[in-house]
Order: sequence, then C-alpha cells, then structure tokens
Amino acid sequence: MTQDVRSGNRQPEPGSPSVLRPGMQVAENHSRLLREAIETILLTLLVFAVVKVTVQPYHIEGPSMEPGLYTNEFVLVNQLAYRFGSPSRGDVIVFHPPNDPGEQYIKRVIAVPGDTVSVTATNVCVDNVKLNEPYTYPLAPGEFGSPAILSDVKLKAGQYFVLGDHRDNSTDSRVFGPVPAQNIIGKAEFVFWPFGSIHMIDSYHSVFQNVHPSAQAQSDTCG
Repeated sequence: MTQDVRSGNRQPEPGSPSVLRPGMQVAENHSRLLREAIETILLTLLVFAVVKVTVQPYHIEGPSMEPGLYTNEFVLVNQLAYRFGSPSRGDVIVFHPPNDPGEQYIKRVIAVPGDTVSVTATNVCVDNVKLNEPYTYPLAPGEFGSPAILSDVKLKAGQYFVLGDHRDNSTDSRVFGPVPAQNIIGKAEFVFWPFGSIHMIDSYHSVFQNVHPSAQAQSDTCG
C-alpha cells in the first residue's frame, strides 16, 4: 500500500500532524549531533582550564625534601590554596626563589610574617620555641644539619622563611633569605606518582602549635 507523504509546501490543516521529509530529518539529526559535539568540546576545555588554573603537577628533582619527597616523584600543587588565605607554618610550598626567579623550588614553611627565626647547627627556633621536627632527614652521629647559623631573623609583612627537610642538602632561606608572598606558586598537597608512593603531604601543624608572638617570653632558647 502506498503511503501519503505531505509535501510541506502548504500549511497543514488544523489538527493534522506535522510531517518532515526524510532529508530534512537527517539534516536536523546531523545539526543536533554537531551541536552536542561542540558543547562537549567546550565543556571539556572549560574543565581543563579550571583544573589547569587550580592544580598543577610538578616533578621533584633533588634530595632537599627527603625523607618526605624524593627525586622523580610527582606532586599536585594547589595554585589557589592561598588566593584567599596565607601559608601556615609547616606547609610545603612551591615558589620562585628570590635570588633566581626563573627557578621553582619546593620547601617547607618554617616561619610566617611577624615571626623571629634562629637556626643553629642542630636546632631551629621560631619565636624562642625550639622545634621538634619529625619530618627532617635523620643525621648520623656527630653530623650537623645546618652549615649556616642565623640568629633572630625577624620576618616582615609578606615574608616567609622556608627550609628543606634534608637540612644539610638544601638551598633555602638560609641562603637566599625570606620568600616574598608574591613568589609563592601554591601548596604541594599530594604525591600521585609513582603509584607505590601515593600519599597526602603532611604539614605537621602540631610541630608549630606552641609558636605564637607571646612565645618571645619563653625561656627555651635555640642552642
């Protein structure tokens, strides 16, 4: 039986169904698929841009953050971590060293604006509080952790004092001084490669819990 196909060149009678010619339906399907593909691509690019701005992978080179971070590990750095806040003592950050802005270093924040730092061959003190640092590289008997001795370094607004966890194998604030806030790229939060090394990066905030401005009056000295 032959089926009637409306030509589409006149207005359908009231109550009659709208019928598309096969060619028009195919074109509409192609248009819809193209539109959906473009929307998917744009959404993917938007997600990629947001991720790119928010987090960035970094490759570790050198032993300065051992035993927590090792060469050839990859870490995720949160580049928005300090957009609405400031680094805290213990945070592991990626930054441009003030003496070589083209480089990117990873170190631990030891002191923040307003703190006073002293470094001896075996100890670090912040506001006269001697730090008990479980994250540092273990020293052999008779070995000294810091070849540089610093006494009463007062940090100004927007300055951060950073050290590598491997104290005798790190170029840090003992060499180039405090890091300006504008040089900080972000906070290292997660080791994602190699697979066997995956872990969150600990800030060890408990190490610094006794550090505060009134600690200047404490009797514990950095010796």
